[in-house]
Amino acid sequence: MSTHSHDPGQPHGPGGPRSSASDARAGEAHAPADSAGQAWEGRDLKPNPFSGDTGLADAALLESMTQAAQAPLDPAAHQRVVQALSGARLYAPIVPMVLDHEVGENGLMADNSSEMAMVRLQADDGRECTPGFSGIPPLTAWHSDARPVPIESERLVLGAIEAESQLVVLDPGAESSFLLRRPAMFAFVQSQPWTPSWADAEVAQRLRAIAESFPWLSRIGVSPGSDSVHLGGPELGITLGVESEVPPEEVRRFQEAVAGDEDLVAKIDSLAIRLVEF
Repeated sequence: MSTHSHDPGQPHGPGGPRSSASDARAGEAHAPADSAGQAWEGRDLKPNPFSGDTGLADAALLESMTQAAQAPLDPAAHQRVVQALSGARLYAPIVPMVLDHEVGENGLMADNSSEMAMVRLQADDGRECTPGFSGIPPLTAWHSDARPVPIESERLVLGAIEAESQLVVLDPGAESSFLLRRPAMFAFVQSQPWTPSWADAEVAQRLRAIAESFPWLSRIGVSPGSDSVHLGGPELGITLGVESEVPPEEVRRFQEAVAGDEDLVAKIDSLAIRLVEF
């Protein structure tokens, strides 16, 4: 029997072991990959946070919204909605948006291309409003063609802020609908406590301090801006008590003083001023 030695520095001849480059190519050919041929190796695959989602509303969130609808002038009810919203799953409505049209051979207009877009609404005062839904049933009842996309409540509100939307409406059109206003939105994404401006002691105190600069103002009061403040209208109502008729320019000076207070601007979403003569 003869023996053969092999110099490790020389390549094998025909029939010998393949080179390292061939081994690498062979390994690539057999490595698990997706349908596009991209290897799974090295990918950071995270579990779907919404797997097993029933599409129904979070019970605590829905209960708090129902309570706010039943007691819209209770500041604690408003606070409970914001608290229950933390960590909740919402649904963003996505609808097809036509990008291009063309006229077919039959003379009829046809969509040439389209894409999916998130819905934005317009509030009564003209501001942009972002809708979010507690579950699939209220979303499909609101817009049958909308596609429900699950999203964390924090991401939806933060996305609204980044899109310069100053309002978020939860379950628009439903009996338990709730309007999340700008100060509440910013407090929510920063995990800060929030109180409606009409129930905030600091807001009342700062307004009284401003009132001292106006001798014609005998008293000042704050209240919810509307009976359905949880759905819309001004957030804060300011009642100015006067003893005689006040020139319009004086009222404007008061409004400018309020608008010039940065702390008040941060806490008040919108306001309505009413003069009452005593």
